[in-house]
Formats: sequence, structure tokens, C-alpha cells
Amino acid sequence: MHFKSWDDISPPPNAAEQQLKAAAEAGEFCELGPRDQIPEEPANWQTLTAAQEARHIRAEVLRLILLNGDGCDTAAKGVVMRGAYISGSLDLTNCIIPGSLILYDCRLEYRIFAPRSKWAGDLRLKTCALPGLKAGGTEFRGQVSCEAVNFSSPEAEALNLQRTEVKGGLFLRNTTLNRSAHLGGVKVGGQMSCKGTTFNTPKGMALTLRDAEITGGLYLSNITQIRGILDLSDAKTSILVDNPHSYPPTGALILDGFTYDRIIGSTDSKTRLDWLAKGDRWNGEFFPQPYKQLAKTLHDMGHEADAQEVLYTLATKLAAERKKELHKKIASQRPHSPVLGLAIGLRLRLGTERMTDFLLRSVVGYGRKPFRSLGWLIGLIALCSVFAVGAWHHGDFAPNSAPILRSVEWRELSDHPNAAQHWVQTSPTGKDWESFHPLAYAADVVIPIVEFGQTEAWAPSTERGPWGYHLWWLRWVFTTLGWIVTALGAAALTGLIRRD
Repeated sequence: MHFKSWDDISPPPNAAEQQLKAAAEAGEFCELGPRDQIPEEPANWQTLTAAQEARHIRAEVLRLILLNGDGCDTAAKGVVMRGAYISGSLDLTNCIIPGSLILYDCRLEYRIFAPRSKWAGDLRLKTCALPGLKAGGTEFRGQVSCEAVNFSSPEAEALNLQRTEVKGGLFLRNTTLNRSAHLGGVKVGGQMSCKGTTFNTPKGMALTLRDAEITGGLYLSNITQIRGILDLSDAKTSILVDNPHSYPPTGALILDGFTYDRIIGSTDSKTRLDWLAKGDRWNGEFFPQPYKQLAKTLHDMGHEADAQEVLYTLATKLAAERKKELHKKIASQRPHSPVLGLAIGLRLRLGTERMTDFLLRSVVGYGRKPFRSLGWLIGLIALCSVFAVGAWHHGDFAPNSAPILRSVEWRELSDHPNAAQHWVQTSPTGKDWESFHPLAYAADVVIPIVEFGQTEAWAPSTERGPWGYHLWWLRWVFTTLGWIVTALGAAALTGLIRRD
């Protein structure tokens, strides 16, 4: 039963409760104990020592004063108190609290229970100890602040602010929560800060901000420790302030749907990719959204190179996921299944996926690194030029002209070990012919859209030696690869193969 008036209080108010009422009505600070220390846990809340009784406030009396009940004339400021032992359960369910509740250096026997209540002011706890705070569905026109507070709930949760609206800021600073903190769907008009806080729920949800909206920025920097799961799925904030040590290890972070407009902290792709790797998968499912979100934010902040690296990493992970799914489908087929054609088709699809993935990744970085194709072209030209040098020095080249090959001066060189080289050095026609250069010839073979005149002037001979024979067939390979690399490079530069 709640006390309906000051005169109904039984047993009658003690000295500490009378002092609290007088201070609340005067809008003053009620000082009952020393500063900056949490009162020791009583051996028995039912039989407090004399020193503890001198600082004892019953939760029902505090409720009556806080609600400005009959016989009380509490000022708009509300209740501001230090050093109290608060016994019993402070139940403010569905209540309208006209002022603030500000507690310093207090110890509460039971949790504060205030779901679906409406507060005109603040709820602030500093250097306090209590089992928990449950205020789901509540509206705070001021701020909610827990600084240096020790939550040690014997139940599943220490803090519950689900679907709560806080017009001001929400602060959990230098606080210890030995059970879960459920803040799903919370709406915060100002900042939310968890600086110096310890979340200790090793076998469960340490902190959930699922579907939260934090207008003033989410400050996760310098969190002391998170033991348990941190759920940021579908949360939304304007600014994310964090550092690499703010998060739990891989498998205990959920980032799917988390959105933010700006980052204050590390923005280099390596640090951020390590962060995403901790929370891009849950219950075996891979989520690409965290990569898209990070890339967008980095791009908007001007870190374009880092954004491209994030998207490249996403493409590699998506390719790996596709191949993993194909492997699962193939493994699910029975050895003597009547749908043998399906199994063969899946293996062909897997092979195609591997080849396509190799080309897109290695040649143009899935469209994010188009200038890789230039390196491939240079490598193909260099390799082709090796065969061209060998064929030229071993006399396996000939002019690519039927009249010259039928001419007397060329036929006279048929037995010469290097007819082409001798012809360009001694024959007047050869001296005026297109000079051979292995790099230019290789570039002519490899790059399909550029003509250097080398392949029109010279051709490897399949009859003069092995170098010419192999180069004759390999040039088709080099030309095909050149077409592929050039096409992929052009598509990457124009953005045609980016999977945005």
C-alpha cells in the first residue's frame, strides 16, 4: 500500500525523512551522509544500526514527497539528496513526477521501478548502489544520468529503458552493470555516453540498443569493458564516437542495420574493417549492410580511398558467401541421386563462379581498383616479349608479307640461321622495313585497341623452330587475355561492374 498523505505514514516519519521533506519543500539539498562514497551494504535492512537509521529513508516516504502528495508541498526542483539508505521498493509505475529525483552517495535496497511514468525533470544517480532501474515506456523531459553507479541486480536485467523517451541526454558514466542493460527502442534527444562503464553479462546480452534513436550522438569511447553481447542492430545516431577497445570480441557484436552520419575516432579502413568483422555475422548469417553503411559514411566524410577499400572487402566476402552456398548445395546432393544433372550443373556453376570471382578480384578489384588491370597488361606484355625475344634471336620470325617471302633475296636466306635479322641488316628492302622490337610487338599482340604496326610487319614461323612455333599459338592466348583485361579495366573505370 502506498501512503496517501503525510499523516498516513506509519510508523511516523523519522528524523531523516522529516529533514528530506523540509529540504524538498524549500527546494534545497538534503545532506544525510558523506560525499563521494557509497554507503556500506547493511547486514540486515530490517534492523539498521543507529548510524544507518539516522540516514534511513523509506521508499514509500520518498515516493510521497517526490509526487508532491497530500501534506507535502514539494518545490518544482523535486528531490535532491545525499548519503541516504533507502529501504523498500520505490514504485513509480504510471506516475507523473512533477520534478527531478537526484540522488548522490545513496544505497537502495531494491530497484527503482518506474515503467510508463512521466517525468518533468531529471533522474540522476551519482555514486549510488542499487539492484536496478526499470523504466520502460517512460517519458523524461530532462536527462537520465547514472555516474559511478553500481547496478547488481539478482534478476536478468539491471537497466531497462526499452521504448523510453529521453528529451535530454542519457549518460552511463563510470558505472558497473552486472546484468543486462536493455535500451531497445530508446529515443534520446541529446547524447548518449557510456564512457568508463563496465557491462558485465558474460553469458547474455550486455547492452542492447536495437532500434534506438540517438539524436545527439552515441559515445562509446573509453568503455572499460563489455563482457557479453552488444546489440546495435537497427540503431540510429548522428555521430558515432568510439575507439577499437569499445567493442566486445567477434561473435558478441551485432551491427546489422546500425546507421550513423559521422564518425569521431579511427577512420582508416584497416581499423574499421576489423571492427566490422566483429559484428557482420550473427547466428551464421552474413550481413552486408554494415559495410555499405561504413562506406557511405567514409565517402561523405571525404575518405574516398578508405570507402573503396571497404566496398572491395564487402565484394570479397559476398563472393565467398556465394561459393559457400554452392558448396552446401553440392554437399546436400546424394551420391546416387536421380537428379544427377542438378549436381553437375551446380559444380559447373561453382567453377564459373570461381573463375569469374578470380578475374573480377585480381584484375579490377571488383571494380574498386581499376588500375590493377594496367598491372596485368604490363605483365602480359612483359611475358609475351620474353617469347618474342626468344623467337627473334633464334631466327623464328619472318616478314608478314607474301611478296617479300616470294622474293629472290629472301629465298636466298632460307638456310641462314637468323634470316630475319640478317635481312634487315643487309637488304635494302629489309633496312626500310618496320624495325622489330619485342616490347612493341608484345604490346601489339596484347592490347587490342592499339596498333603499333609490329604484327602487320612480322609473324612468328611455325617451321623455323620451337620458339616461333610456341609464340604462334601463344599469341592467341595473349590476345584473348588482353581483350579480357582491357574490357574489365574499361568497365571498372566507367563503373559498370561495381556492385553498389
